[in-house]
Amino acid sequence: MSSFPAEIRELVLSNYPLILAALGGYFAIFLLISWAAKRRLAQEATDYIVASRDLGWLVVTFTMFASVLSGVGMAGLPGTVYSVGVPFVVSILAGNSVCAMLMWYVGPRIWVLGKKYHFNTPGDLLGEYYQSDTIRIYTVIASILYNITYIVAQLLAGGILLNVLSGDMISSGLGSVIIAIIVVLHVVSAGLRGIAWLDLFNGLFILGSLIAYGLMIIGAAGGLAGVMDGLGAIKETFLTIPGIGGAYTPSYIYGIAIGLSVGSVVLSPAMWIRMYSARSKAHFAKISAMMLVLWGLAFVMGTFLIGVYGRSVFSEVESPDFVSSLLAFKVMPIFPAALFLVAVLAAIISTTDTYMHTLTATVVRDFVGAVVWPGMDSSQEVKLNRALIILVAGIGVLLALLNPVLITPLAIFAGAITVQLLTPLLGAITWSRASTEAALIAPAVGIGLTFAWELDFLPNPVPVHILPGLATAFFVNVFLFLLISFMTRPQPPEQVEKFHGVIAREL
Repeated sequence: MSSFPAEIRELVLSNYPLILAALGGYFAIFLLISWAAKRRLAQEATDYIVASRDLGWLVVTFTMFASVLSGVGMAGLPGTVYSVGVPFVVSILAGNSVCAMLMWYVGPRIWVLGKKYHFNTPGDLLGEYYQSDTIRIYTVIASILYNITYIVAQLLAGGILLNVLSGDMISSGLGSVIIAIIVVLHVVSAGLRGIAWLDLFNGLFILGSLIAYGLMIIGAAGGLAGVMDGLGAIKETFLTIPGIGGAYTPSYIYGIAIGLSVGSVVLSPAMWIRMYSARSKAHFAKISAMMLVLWGLAFVMGTFLIGVYGRSVFSEVESPDFVSSLLAFKVMPIFPAALFLVAVLAAIISTTDTYMHTLTATVVRDFVGAVVWPGMDSSQEVKLNRALIILVAGIGVLLALLNPVLITPLAIFAGAITVQLLTPLLGAITWSRASTEAALIAPAVGIGLTFAWELDFLPNPVPVHILPGLATAFFVNVFLFLLISFMTRPQPPEQVEKFHGVIAREL
């Protein structure tokens, strides 16, 4: 038996045929998309990893949206708003505004280099520019930490949802195994194209569910004012900075945004691979603008309204991650509420398939191919990806069963690791003075300090209400990157021309 609220389980059991109809309809579409993508899959690495660089801008945008939203956006973020208050929504929106601008800038540059030199992963670009297999291995370590963290959270949440949607016929542990098997079969058979096509459907489904949910909340509360009136005595604290608990000062808000948004939406290996997969460098202006629209709708109509009204309706819940599901059955009829749970499951599947695919692609290409087996050909790379994903799924299921955790802290920590790659990336695409020594030392120190301060191995020298440890670690990384670059030799002129010159001519 899972820890999912008993009242939801009872509603599911009493409306089982409707729940099965919603689940069955979703998986029928899932199988159709997988079959269509499998027919297009070529047995070579570029098609399997980056869909032959032929995805349209709308597909790229929605695969980014659906992959990142996941159980984090559908359950974890509303739960954090429930606990912290509206200042957390400000963190999300501030972070995504920065992300849109950053995507508009780095996206075309990453795409141009990927197209020119056949790069498929972050390690391809950074390892080649700095001429260092060690930097490739950094990207592999960041990929492992980031992707495993997300995979564990999603498998855990997916297992709980299948337990509830099955009326407790499927245990949460077995549910995690089922989700893992579904994802492995989908990724192995369809590659990135199948993931992206499914994400387009899932993204539209998720967005529609959140908008409908928000409208029904407004209706149930009697208008926008009614959503907030139920907060009672905590209304002022809940709606204003620094929020419940007093942590969310302006600087802390941007500190959290660094990890939660910038690290996840732009710098994660999955998003980097999607930048390679776009059909044209001109697409990134549209992708960036659409990102702002999609995230704005999702976080205002979904995260904000669910978190605020959830706090009004439920003064206490067993776990904040369940508040979005609890509230759904309060404000919606049973079938739309069931569809919302299926939308959460769709988000979980979109995230899990994305990060399993990304993890195996980066490990195989940037570690096995670059260090262990340099002579590996394209077909061997695809076969090894498919074999390794089974191991990744097994590890993910095992860790999910052993480590039940809240979703949002995991997401913030994962993004805090990948955001450390921003300095070497900007050096490779923008700043010709950047040195290999800086790219080796600064991100390593940033990652080490993130672990030390976020996991309380060492005290953060900056008070937490000013900056969280992850943000302090990032700024240390930036300082060291600049300092070491000025103290050491930059890349040779021919290497700068190979990267910066190409970008200048193409853009």
